[in-house]
Amino acid sequence: MDNRYFLIAILLFLIPGTLFAQDDNYKLEFAPDLWYNSVDGIRVGARVLGDMEGTFQDGPHRLDAGMWLGTSFPDQPVSYYLSFTEPVPALSDFGQEFSVQLISGIRTGYNRHGLAINKRFQKGFDELRHQEIRLTIFQEKATDNDYRLNAFQQSDWKTLAGVEFRTSGFTALGALKTHLTFQQNVNKASGNFSLGSVEVKHLADFGKGFGLNLRAFGALVSSDAPLEYNYSMANRAPIAWLNNGVTRASGTIPDTFFENGLVQIAGGFNLRGYNTTSFTNSGGNKDYTVSYLGTLDKGISLNTELIFPNYLNSLLDRSIVGDFVHLKSYLFNDIGKVSGIRFEDDITLDVDRTVADAGIGLQFSINIPDWLGKDRGFAIRYEVPLWLSDPQNGEESFKFRNLIGIGAVISL
Repeated sequence: MDNRYFLIAILLFLIPGTLFAQDDNYKLEFAPDLWYNSVDGIRVGARVLGDMEGTFQDGPHRLDAGMWLGTSFPDQPVSYYLSFTEPVPALSDFGQEFSVQLISGIRTGYNRHGLAINKRFQKGFDELRHQEIRLTIFQEKATDNDYRLNAFQQSDWKTLAGVEFRTSGFTALGALKTHLTFQQNVNKASGNFSLGSVEVKHLADFGKGFGLNLRAFGALVSSDAPLEYNYSMANRAPIAWLNNGVTRASGTIPDTFFENGLVQIAGGFNLRGYNTTSFTNSGGNKDYTVSYLGTLDKGISLNTELIFPNYLNSLLDRSIVGDFVHLKSYLFNDIGKVSGIRFEDDITLDVDRTVADAGIGLQFSINIPDWLGKDRGFAIRYEVPLWLSDPQNGEESFKFRNLIGIGAVISL
């Protein structure tokens, strides 16, 4: 698909935004933006938020956009992102908005353009109890794999039709969230593949600093899906790395940190202890680190974190920042059954096994929920997977290992 049509569409949405800005009730807020990756070098630009005054991004004509210039001047030095959301009043009510959203972006060697229809169901003012459904149609294509740690398919545009369903509520023991997704590629030129996943998270607070976090995850990916849509044992799918500026492009975090298994990106099966282990192919002549390289066709996993109190977090709780800054200490255990590890050079390892890990961790997180109760912030973890059920290449089950985790495994 020719990108010029999407650029025209952006202008058609930005021009009304400029007109809205002439109204005293509509405001545009600009902010400078500075980032780095190994292809763009220092990337400079600006972001803009637009909305009706006093609606706090919860009213009509919501704009979230940005434009950047790579100062190393790669092949595509200019990049952008745009999201424009328009509620439909006839189909909306308080806490039950129906909206149409245009999303378009060309950045870090990936083009993505599409449309989403969103519906939220909420009773009264209880923003923490709700359901959301989202229907999407996106066209996507990788254009420059110099930005990638592992290569994406670049040959054809993929047209992904999808549905998402989210719930947020409570049980007798604590908070509960679910997230179901399904996507089907309807462009036969790039393969007839489908993607599905389900995630359930539960957090129980026992008081006095003790708690129990549980996360169950399952995924099924068609065998002919491009590698970027598959999961590794420890990390989220590579396509999801594009959702975070820290992991969107190579070089923001040194590549060797991933290659050596030091950094783990929360998500997927999240068997975090296997971020650093390796498997040998059937010929016995080559090792593969099961980190960001390995991909899985299917699997299920359970992540458990037993929270215990620590003195530093007690001090934070008593301070003015205690509502949104936390230092969590925990024991963790991950167990999962996974199969179908594949690699970029088309070598397949017949892995069909149940594995587990356990250890201790510390997580520093900042979270300021938005007006709908959704999380906004980041989390950095230091974890020590002391035990692996199935280490490879003669490695001991009990051993000191350490990793730095990006993102919370279980965040409510």
